[in-house]
Amino acid sequence: MNATEQLENAHLLVIQTVDNLPESEWERPMSKDGWTVKDSIAHLISYERVLVDILNTLLGDVPATPYLSQFTASQDNFNAEQVAARSNHTAQQVIDEYEEVQATSTALLTRIPAATLEQYSSFPWFGEKRPLNTILDRLIRHVKLHCDEVTAFRTHEKL
Repeated sequence: MNATEQLENAHLLVIQTVDNLPESEWERPMSKDGWTVKDSIAHLISYERVLVDILNTLLGDVPATPYLSQFTASQDNFNAEQVAARSNHTAQQVIDEYEEVQATSTALLTRIPAATLEQYSSFPWFGEKRPLNTILDRLIRHVKLHCDEVTAFRTHEKL
């Protein structure tokens, strides 16, 4: 399976994980940290936006990388600020934004040659050389982790 298919499968997992979740349940805390399903999806949106910035940088399409810049400045602040930025959004607005950004990231990824995904590149924001497919693998594992949390919440709450 190629990188684009893996990313699309991760996106599909998110959509399937929240499918038919009543809107009222998007705002209930899932765990001791107080995060809700909406917070978790908002968090995934922000990481997907970082990926869009990375891909645009590699393609030379965009000189500014607002999400990537904020992420590299302080990951803890980035998470809190990105989740807070969507706190007044409805569940539908959050899922719509997720679907929009995932379509963008997938479209950009299709423009990256497969060989480039395996080349070690210098990503100054990560402080070391690594292949892009390593970054994609981490993002996909991250998506699966949050989907597992939402699934556990739904199972526990019988939603």
